[in-house]
Amino acid sequence: MAKLTVDDSSFQRGIDEFLRRVENNKMKALNDVADEILRLSSREVPHDTGELQNSAEVEQGFDEVTVGYNKVYAARLHEHPEYNFQKGRKGKYLEDPIKNNLRVFREYIVKSMGEGFQ
Repeated sequence: MAKLTVDDSSFQRGIDEFLRRVENNKMKALNDVADEILRLSSREVPHDTGELQNSAEVEQGFDEVTVGYNKVYAARLHEHPEYNFQKGRKGKYLEDPIKNNLRVFREYIVKSMGEGFQ
């Protein structure tokens, strides 16, 4: 009987490196999109004293990124676009920039993920 031993350690290292690159590209893309959402929403977020606008934050989790404004009244203002906001500001200040740019965000993430395959 003939025996053959195959050393796949270099192949496994290649797979591990590939997965690391894909994960890094994914998180970079998510952070870039989150930063762009905040940039776009900063033009729409209600502005009286500036506290709400200044509370903008991006939080990176293990496998996700959260974008938001950190004031107790942020959700109420977001969900009531019928309010009479000053300075051309409006409700849905996070939702609308996401909806209006969803195609661009998707394309950016797909492109970024594809770079992990090179």
